[in-house]
Amino acid sequence: MITFNKRIFVLFMVLVVIVAGCSKKEDAKESTPSKENRLIYASEEEFEGLNPILEETNLDALLFRGVMRFDESNKVVTDIADSFDVSEDKLTYTFKLKEGITFHDGEELTADDVVFTIESIMDDQNASFLKSDFEEVATTKTLDDYTVEITLKQPFTPLLDKLTVPILPKHAFEGIDMRTADFNSHPIGAGPYMFDKWDRGNSLTLQAYSEFFGTKPSIEKVIFKFIPDSNVRALQLKSGEVDVALLDPVQVENLEREESLTIYDIESADYRGILFNMNLDLWKDVNVRRAFSYATDREQIVKGILKGHGSVAYSPLQNHEFHNEKIEKYTYDLEKANALLDEAGWKENEDGIRVKDGEKLSFTITAPASDTVRVNMANYVAEGFKDIGADVKVAALDWSAITIEDADAFMVGWGSPYDADHHTHILFHTDESSIKSSGYNYGSYSNKKVDELLAKGRTETDPDKRKAIYMQFQEELANDPAFDFIAYENAVYGINKNVSGVKERTLGHHGSGFLWNVEEWKWNDQ
Repeated sequence: MITFNKRIFVLFMVLVVIVAGCSKKEDAKESTPSKENRLIYASEEEFEGLNPILEETNLDALLFRGVMRFDESNKVVTDIADSFDVSEDKLTYTFKLKEGITFHDGEELTADDVVFTIESIMDDQNASFLKSDFEEVATTKTLDDYTVEITLKQPFTPLLDKLTVPILPKHAFEGIDMRTADFNSHPIGAGPYMFDKWDRGNSLTLQAYSEFFGTKPSIEKVIFKFIPDSNVRALQLKSGEVDVALLDPVQVENLEREESLTIYDIESADYRGILFNMNLDLWKDVNVRRAFSYATDREQIVKGILKGHGSVAYSPLQNHEFHNEKIEKYTYDLEKANALLDEAGWKENEDGIRVKDGEKLSFTITAPASDTVRVNMANYVAEGFKDIGADVKVAALDWSAITIEDADAFMVGWGSPYDADHHTHILFHTDESSIKSSGYNYGSYSNKKVDELLAKGRTETDPDKRKAIYMQFQEELANDPAFDFIAYENAVYGINKNVSGVKERTLGHHGSGFLWNVEEWKWNDQ
């Protein structure tokens, strides 16, 4: 018979066991790791800086916001602006800003910040690559804390597109030289994500900004992991070490079989071609440039190198409403290529290589080694150019070893799905020579008629007349080529199948724009 005291003791021991068991269960529950709510993006390269008026990156849409923004159809709509008015003469734009928008440091975004950003772009000391986008601006002023007035020297049709530029916080630059400011590595924006940390050489982490004025981000962290090797990016995507990666065409077929991934094969305005360095005597003869354009087998490049994920290129505006398909397309024709070289005075030598004035028809195509598609294209065309008597070599170099202005020819990549002025004026206008300005005209291409058409295209307000101008521009550029246009490359992204919310739109250079609505993305299992 168990006594009362013994019964109490037994009951006590049972309770101890139960409590201990519960404690163990609680400890086990607490020690079970839960998946961190983060997205890891495999970035092709590391950034030099994060100031959006000094350098173009694919972080801009996450960190910053502009007065205007591009929507799902790449049409410009209001963003920080609540509304705007345009004067009848198209010379005065008045923007009313949303109230209560804050930067990541808590300071309110006001009209002063918009004026400061535009004036900083126009300031020669800052050497902004965007300066030519605002060269028609006469004055920018605040009418009150939330109203900005911009007056123009003459009508400037792309202005609303240009005002998608990220707005900078004026207070972060007071008394500081912008080009050396700490801001450039620790940015403060007003976008859905804020800067967290930058582990140089490895990764950059952004944290969701809880006070963002638009759609609040569902994913707490976005990490840009720097992986220059495309094969490593593909392997880490397959293994789950990264969640999003831009793929090379040769990787797509294999990764399409992975049940853990969703593949997005998205049309882009992103083209590849050979930039002719006009400082080289060889390229001053238009017949030589045209000959190499005829000697480029674009169809085989699209089929063999792009694996069908793209299309042949012959114009910088093919994926645009102003596309002119009636221009010279330089369909593969060795007979025409050889005839043009004959006409240019390049005669075939005993070894099959053409010679003129004792000089061999020889040059080097430079390509970034980290971009296997560009390297493969360069090697393919170099081999093919032997058929017209040219000795062409390929230099696949690290970006740190490349100075495009010094290359004989460069395997270039450009393109924009936005206004026709975007990535045309800054690439092909004489004043945009990278040697004389901060523009992207790395080959010092110069054509007076092209300059006139690009200038008119910026100021013409009638849509039909404007289209006619850019149609004519494409014709002139085809007749006097700055590039040997080769192919448009689709942007093929692999992404973890558990991520939803991706909205497709025609993408830009190197697939830029894929992250445009990342604040709407979410993990389906969380």
